[in-house]
Amino acid sequence: MLLIGQAWVYRVGNALVRVENAFAWIGWAQERLLVNDDATRTAGAWYGLSRDFKEDWLTPTGEGELSVRLRSRVNGIGCEARLNGVLLTAEAFLAARWRGSRNSWAPAEAWSPAGKNSWIADAPHPPE
Repeated sequence: MLLIGQAWVYRVGNALVRVENAFAWIGWAQERLLVNDDATRTAGAWYGLSRDFKEDWLTPTGEGELSVRLRSRVNGIGCEARLNGVLLTAEAFLAARWRGSRNSWAPAEAWSPAGKNSWIADAPHPPE
């Protein structure tokens, strides 16, 4: 199936956090959370409209929580990442298209900066 992917890249302390979403027009959606290129959370479902991930996170002041919220919207996919409730700003937005099965992901070289006509919003949306 043809998968359309989008990724948001965040720098959290010394870690690189990447949130990826992909979907197929036939109704499949999949998401994953990567920390320094290691997948820490993955999910997939037919007709999924939202996904929340939570990850324990060590901060300079103690233990905290990294939370990620992905939501399907009429005009695209929205991603919101927070560390201890503070909204994080993505430093990169990427997009890819590939053919594969459910839970397959595009190779690293297939991802490129998302353009203006991408499904990715250029800034996090406030919660609805």
